[in-house]
Amino acid sequence: MDFFSLLNLQIGVAGQVLLISCFALIFGSFASLISYRLATKEPIVIARSKCVKCGVVLKVKNLIPLFSWLFQRGKCSNCGDKISARYPLIETSFVLGFLTCYFVFGQKIDLKLILACLIFATLVVMIVVDLERYFIPDITQYFLAVLVTIWLVNEGGNPAVFANIKSAFLYVAFGLALIAFFYVTTKTEALGIDDVKFFFIAGLAFGTKGFLFFMLVSGILGVVFGPIWQYLRKDKTFPFAPAICTSFFVALLCERNVNLVEMLGSLIF
Repeated sequence: MDFFSLLNLQIGVAGQVLLISCFALIFGSFASLISYRLATKEPIVIARSKCVKCGVVLKVKNLIPLFSWLFQRGKCSNCGDKISARYPLIETSFVLGFLTCYFVFGQKIDLKLILACLIFATLVVMIVVDLERYFIPDITQYFLAVLVTIWLVNEGGNPAVFANIKSAFLYVAFGLALIAFFYVTTKTEALGIDDVKFFFIAGLAFGTKGFLFFMLVSGILGVVFGPIWQYLRKDKTFPFAPAICTSFFVALLCERNVNLVEMLGSLIF
């Protein structure tokens, strides 16, 4: 019996949910730190966490994921300045995301679940940075590509990776075609270069079979989110990472269980 099987047997479903939730809060706290420092170009590991207002170095009691923010009522314990709600929101999203992966992928802790959670974590960091700074850090794209490669090897061996490489270039070609189309017709940029890089990873992950699903969901989410963002922020541009990252996560959860052609056919006919 391997480690994961023994762990699942010993702690049961309730213990698994509790363990995953604890790790989700820890990873969520770390992700909120990473997303902030990637956006501000600060050192990720070396510098200690500080209050952005008064600069006091935070103690352990100030760094307990979610609960420190709640116990301090969303304020710095030193200067009393408000702490951004981004921190508890990110940490809560990690709990929801990790548990979603757990229940979708068989209600057991294994390598597949760990990879899915790490992919979700990377996607959230991308979304947060893009929302706050309008770019997707290259390091997150590289890390996601590595995770996707490991995912494919775990699911289908090395042939699965090589089989999807051509698909990755197909996704990129489609992204570049969209940029050219919107530039010629509307003189606007529909996508950024960071989005096109992301398309490559999506193609590597889902292959040609997932092309329509990923692109359609991305487009729908972009059409819904874009106008809302522009209205609330009074900004002509909007970050596309929330749409494509959410679409990526949904496609990952669905795996190959969704045939978009059959689904559209059933809706139409």
